Amino acid sequence: MTSDSISTQDTNLENFISLVRSDKQLKDEIKSALNQDQVISIAASRGYEIDSSAILRKWSKHTDFDKDTWMGWFDD
Repeated sequence: MTSDSISTQDTNLENFISLVRSDKQLKDEIKSALNQDQVISIAASRGYEIDSSAILRKWSKHTDFDKDTWMGWFDD
């Protein structure tokens, strides 16, 4: 994967997280996801192409590793 495609993945994920934070129904859907494949599928259904590596890079920035990867995106 090139640095441009990594950057694109990371940007897509950041944009998707912003959307999730502003859409309660989508946020609830993400919170109920059982695994990262479901999160990736939900993102893709809304036009955000991300992969597990992008999620892992984002997760590695979190300090609370007790939560599932995507749960660390939220304060609640």
